[in-house]
Amino acid sequence: MTGRHEMFDGTKAVTVDVPLSGGENVMVPVVRAVVVSQAHPDSIILQRRDDASESVIGQLEIPGGRWRSGESPVDAISREVAEETGLHVIRVDGVSIDCLDDRRSVASIRPLVVVAGIGGAFPAAHMVLVVEAVGTLRSAPGESADVRWWHLDEIRTAMGQNRDDFIPSTYAALDAYLDWLGSTVS
Repeated sequence: MTGRHEMFDGTKAVTVDVPLSGGENVMVPVVRAVVVSQAHPDSIILQRRDDASESVIGQLEIPGGRWRSGESPVDAISREVAEETGLHVIRVDGVSIDCLDDRRSVASIRPLVVVAGIGGAFPAAHMVLVVEAVGTLRSAPGESADVRWWHLDEIRTAMGQNRDDFIPSTYAALDAYLDWLGSTVS
């Protein structure tokens, strides 16, 4: 079952279908990755959204997407990073998986930050994780474009110059990441 929720599509208010639970509209869980690499110190991956049907096309984002039912945090973020960048995740910070018995297991995560996407295409709770990945970068047409390593100084400058170049949830996640590192937007 789905409910209805009014959102802003970048130009006008629209009503969208959202999941229901117990008769209430719920936020969609999303995983996002701040991708680091020993090969690219002081840099993380940013990409441009490449879905022509979305109001955020061309804006900068960190890799990520909807968290599928039944996926562990590691599986979800590894899948999203691979789909959008071609990289293989080798480490996810802040995750533990506890098996309670043969039928029940739980995963707990200590995300860098949780960003609530209140406006946009759908209401979403973004769990932002720091991950390490290896491999060769590539774009995924229809999802990601201009996937590349951005030096932290370059990110701070871009954030200080034009906030609208970033998808809002990414801007909030990057602001939290820079704060966690002890640096600020210039």
